[in-house]
Amino acid sequence: MMLNIYFDKKTLESMQNGKEKLDILITGTTGFIGSALAKVLSQSGDYNVRGTSRGAGQINIEGVSIHNTRELSEETDWKQVLENIDVIIHTAARVHVMKDPSKDPLSEFRRVNAAGTISLARQAAKMGVQRFIFISTIKVNGEFSQPGTPFTEDMSPEPQGPYGISKLEAENELFKMADDWDMEITVIRPPLVYGPNVKGNFQSIIQWLDKGIPLPLGAVHNKRSLIALRNLIDFIITCIDHPAAANQVFLVSDGKDLSTTDLLYRIGKAINKQARLIPVPAKLLDLGALLMGKQAVAQRLLGSLQIDISKARDLLGWEPPISVNDGLRCCVADMLASKAYEEIKIIRFLDIGFSAVGIILSSPLLLLLLIIGLLDTGYPIFRQKRVGKGKKPFVLIKFRTMKLDTASVASHLASVSSITKFGHFLRCTKLDELPQLWNVLKGEMSLVGPRPCLLNQFELIQTRSARGVFNVRPGITGLAQVNKIDMSTPMLLAETDQKMLKDFSVKKYFHYILMTVSGKGAGDRVKK
Repeated sequence: MMLNIYFDKKTLESMQNGKEKLDILITGTTGFIGSALAKVLSQSGDYNVRGTSRGAGQINIEGVSIHNTRELSEETDWKQVLENIDVIIHTAARVHVMKDPSKDPLSEFRRVNAAGTISLARQAAKMGVQRFIFISTIKVNGEFSQPGTPFTEDMSPEPQGPYGISKLEAENELFKMADDWDMEITVIRPPLVYGPNVKGNFQSIIQWLDKGIPLPLGAVHNKRSLIALRNLIDFIITCIDHPAAANQVFLVSDGKDLSTTDLLYRIGKAINKQARLIPVPAKLLDLGALLMGKQAVAQRLLGSLQIDISKARDLLGWEPPISVNDGLRCCVADMLASKAYEEIKIIRFLDIGFSAVGIILSSPLLLLLLIIGLLDTGYPIFRQKRVGKGKKPFVLIKFRTMKLDTASVASHLASVSSITKFGHFLRCTKLDELPQLWNVLKGEMSLVGPRPCLLNQFELIQTRSARGVFNVRPGITGLAQVNKIDMSTPMLLAETDQKMLKDFSVKKYFHYILMTVSGKGAGDRVKK
């Protein structure tokens, strides 16, 4: 896809001399906004993307060249990094923190956010950079807005903390520079940004709601503007080459203001859990915060901070591409996926440990059963292809319980007469499953998971596939097993598997194992 280039004649000439893509430098590519922006720009294929980080070895983004700049300060030398760059998107900053350890916070914020930014901009202008996009903060306008009077770009800034003050000072110096240097300045002031990998208070709120912790925030009627990470990235990309974005300040948000109560209910809906909110009056919460010295926290939860994005809409024709609900779903999906991934890693660790120990401790029993099996059928080990994770086939191993001439079908389709006397014993004691510890150790199965089906059980495969059951390893036991639900009822089995996976956890892992050990459920039953 070719870009519409709106820059001056100098840039257009450089493009015509064989430069087909804009070269973008993103500072702070280890950060929440910078890393996501770098990935989107790189994956689009429309830009040559370069990034900076205080630790280049800490991040790896495909298609992005990361340079270690150590720190952002007035002394930083950017010459090598700025070679041939057309646009800088400056996301690096010393961010607002709740408990600042420095003795003089304002001085530290000024050193990084103001002096460091201006030094970068001056060097960029000398190197021929065409546009400098500065990611500022709505805190430049103030910490809260009056009810019904949202912030606009025309209002006089009233920053109240060192973070907002340092950002405003950087903005002012950048626009002064624009008068003296041939470089365009675009300033973006976002409010709270939420999205995949979000940290801080927003992450904590999601975790509280996920755990079902009651919160006294059921009667808060404030109005706050937020912006989804995807919406912010879309706006930044719009500003890369839009002619009307030159030398402008923009306030951006999702375009919909929410009360704290409404936000919490929406987050609860996004994680499929009811938000437990107690309707405590806001004035009472204010009083409690005052007594505990937590006025700043109360202000963020109870106060209003509204943004008018009319300028972005009218001047740039920009509209937020996703809704608040979609942004929240994206945010919590990532967080829950990360949580699930951590659970999966723990469960895999447990699988390896338990299966290895189980094989070692049960080796005398395995040997005894193997010998008896040789006497029973002559071929004590039964191998059968089953459907594994990602619908990939694997060979499941068990102790043989049926005669050698038995057809390879699902157990519920086999005849009871096919089972040997020793096979009856193995099935009743579930010892026929013991060799599957090897499948678990190899990573083909888990101790707990959906029971693996045969490759020719098409109806079960289809219903399980539609419910995401094949996203995990199959297991020896699980919710269906302990409730005696087998493959003779494929729809019920698939629904039960889906139910198990919906809230699966390490705790549930142990729960199903203990239920199985205590005698609940049965193996693959023969019904004929």
